This record gives sequence, C-alpha cells and structure tokens, in this order.
Amino acid sequence: MIPVDGNFIVLFFIGVAFFFLVFIVVLTIGIRYRRKKREHEQLKEKFDEQVMRSQLEIQEQTLQFISREIHDNLGQVASIIKINLNTIKVQDIEQTSEKIKNTKELVKQLITDLKLLSTSLNTDKILQRGLMSALQAEVEKINKLQIFNVRLEQADNTPEIKNNNAIIIFRMCQEILNNSMKHSEAKNIIISSHFKNDTFYLSIEDDGIGFNLAEILANHEKSGNGLVNLQSRAKVINGKVEFISSPGNGSKTLINITL
Repeated sequence: MIPVDGNFIVLFFIGVAFFFLVFIVVLTIGIRYRRKKREHEQLKEKFDEQVMRSQLEIQEQTLQFISREIHDNLGQVASIIKINLNTIKVQDIEQTSEKIKNTKELVKQLITDLKLLSTSLNTDKILQRGLMSALQAEVEKINKLQIFNVRLEQADNTPEIKNNNAIIIFRMCQEILNNSMKHSEAKNIIISSHFKNDTFYLSIEDDGIGFNLAEILANHEKSGNGLVNLQSRAKVINGKVEFISSPGNGSKTLINITL
C-alpha cells in the first residue's frame, strides 16, 4: 500500500473546499443575475405598457382636439364663407365686390388655420422643429382667436428638445392650455422655460379663476383625471408635474424633466 502524506490530504480537502466555494459563488452570481434580468424585463414591460397607454391617451385626446378645432374654429370660418357666398346679390356690384373680398380673406384664414392645425398635430414636424418651435406655433395659433393673450418666454439656455420626449411634453402642454381656455376664464397665459443642472423646466401660468386643487385631486375619478393623466405621462419620461392653484388666484402648472 502506498503511504498517504498528511499534507496531501489537507491540500486535497482545501482544494475541494475552494472549488466548492467557487461553485457556490458562481451559482449565487448566476441566480442573482437571472433575478435581476427578470426584474429588468418586468420593469421594461411595465415601462413599455406605460408608454403604450400614454400614446393611446394622447391619440384619443388628439382626436378630441381635432374635433373641437374643426367645430369651434374651422367650422365657424367655413360657415361664414358659406353665408357670404349665399347672400351675394349680383345686381349690387358694390356689395358683391365687398363680400367677395371678405370671402377671399376668410378662405386665406381657413387655409392658414388648417396649416397650423396640421403642424401642431404632426409628430414628425415636432421632432424636426423641436419642442420650443412647436410651442411657438401653438401660441400663434391660439392668439389668432383673439380671445386669449398667450406669451412664450424662453430663456437663452433652453435646449431645443427633438426626441420622443418632445412629443409627450408638447401634448401635455396642449392639454394644459386647453384646460385653461375651457375652464379658467383667463385672459392671459404665460409659458416660460429654462434649463439648469441637466433639468428642463417649463411652466404654464394663467390669470383665471383658479380651482381647489385638493378637492379636485380627492375626487379625481370624477373631475381630476386630466391632472392624474398629466402626472402619469410625466413619469413615463422621468419627469414631474406640480399644480399650484386656489380659487380666485389663477393656476400654474410646473413641469420638470431630467434630460
């Protein structure tokens, strides 16, 4: 029988223990990796679901926006054009000339409004022109109504956002502006922006009647869905929305997005 050295036995068991320890470490790392990967996939699925839900909400609100624009603005101009044409009296040359002139101006306005509507709805245009340029076009469109005085104040260091974030921020701004025009009884609306510490800040403020924020958020199922939707959209693009308002003191919406 071959004698076995005691040191060899010790080294053998140390080697076995070492390899066993390495196996345990590798196995643990593998399990943690798979768990992290699964968690990451679940988070990605949740994020994709939120993005899809946000896109569907935006599409629905965009359709509502188109419907209101056609009814309240384009439809009104088209009706006036129809009335003008139907009331033309050929025998009255002076009146006919005046009505034709007015009709030409109305047709020109209708074409301009259609172009502005197309621009504000075209996501490709928003990506090409950037967020601030798209907002400026929206401001000009609203001011054409001659009901509200809307102003865009842009700090010199404001970046021109031209990615998918721009589309969601723009649609959020459209909803906020629409809420102000429909409910606030405001005359003046100010949109302002600046950039600091990798964060983009945007505020929309009006001088309307304001609202009880706590009451609306407490009853969000009935009246505050719009505010909750804005908060959900902001989360999708790693942002936050804050509402500041009280009865009689107007309202202010603050949006900040980390770029």
